[in-house]
Amino acid sequence: MENAHKQVSWDAITCLVVDDDKFSRTFIKTALYQIGIKNAKEAASAPEAIEMLNSFKIDVILLDQQMPNKSGLELAKDLKSGSIKGAENIPIIMITVDTKEKTVLDAKALGIQEYLVKPISPLALKKRICSAFGIKQERV
Repeated sequence: MENAHKQVSWDAITCLVVDDDKFSRTFIKTALYQIGIKNAKEAASAPEAIEMLNSFKIDVILLDQQMPNKSGLELAKDLKSGSIKGAENIPIIMITVDTKEKTVLDAKALGIQEYLVKPISPLALKKRICSAFGIKQERV
């Protein structure tokens, strides 16, 4: 219950958007901006994402599932395994068009906190970020 009154300083959060599609990254960054998150880094691939994680303090990762070379689930598995220092505790929100039950279950088994199906709305994204941080949102 201690998180019920936790306040989010949205402008202090840094998100990493990992998606091979430039349009999707731009769309997600726009949604983040609309909910008050101004600090968004982007990566078009798993190696770029790892480079960003080594260079910046990232608070939450928004991860696409379907990417060339290494899928979102494969990258999440690497992150959760502790192979990238400090990344194992960063909340991951999967944002994908993949609605297969196996993918959703695999994501949950890996410890991915939230799963959003594209196209997303800023409100849905805000709810998932609050949930990933364990924050109860006020009813509006």
